[in-house]
Amino acid sequence: MPEHFFICGAQRSATTYLYRMLDQHPGIAMARPMRPEPKYFIRPGAADDLGEYRAAYFAGTDAPWLGEKSTSYIEHPQAAERIARLLPDAVLFFMLRDPVERALSNYRFSRDNGLEPLALEAALDAEPDRLAAGAATGISVSPYAYAARGRYADYLGPWFARFPADRIHLLVAERVIGSREGLGAVFAALGLDGDIPLEGIDEPFNQSTGAPGTPDGVRERLRAGFADSNRELRRRYGVDVDAWG
Repeated sequence: MPEHFFICGAQRSATTYLYRMLDQHPGIAMARPMRPEPKYFIRPGAADDLGEYRAAYFAGTDAPWLGEKSTSYIEHPQAAERIARLLPDAVLFFMLRDPVERALSNYRFSRDNGLEPLALEAALDAEPDRLAAGAATGISVSPYAYAARGRYADYLGPWFARFPADRIHLLVAERVIGSREGLGAVFAALGLDGDIPLEGIDEPFNQSTGAPGTPDGVRERLRAGFADSNRELRRRYGVDVDAWG
């Protein structure tokens, strides 16, 4: 029987890049279509049915590893619960990007897709009230969680509570993108040889466009807001936050 792994987040953290790299390995079949993401384990009404799941996203493959990328999973404890119930031996990857740059990319993505009418600083000011109002119907997570979504330590507890620590891999995006060593460690986590040709290893994927100039002080404001969370991420989970300046 094939084994399963999941790229569980975080949004705007080079998860599409990781999908593209992993998808090139002959021992891996990634869930298709890539867009929209499956989100099977947070979809209302989806059964905990392994046969249904495999038929929907991995039909016709005999690869030993089946991978899914659904970046909303990190924010949904019920995803951790359901995956653990159906696939307790799954391997989990979390791509964690500098939360300042992730927040700015998230803002640009929301704006580019017609979801964000506010200027950047106004959007950051409005974030708490918007999050309190909840995500709109049909959207798996709020498009406005620019700062909250980068406090990664707040989201990882349910996953470590349900999976052995050696099945969870917290990847620093800046250490993976364009890095043979970083990508090799990902393949090694699956017991696969990473010494294969990889197309596009130095190319970005799924970038937001038309980035506006960032006002003076916004990066400093965000950096200060993430300081405690980054320290907790290092203390509890050993994440190399030095890559984030």
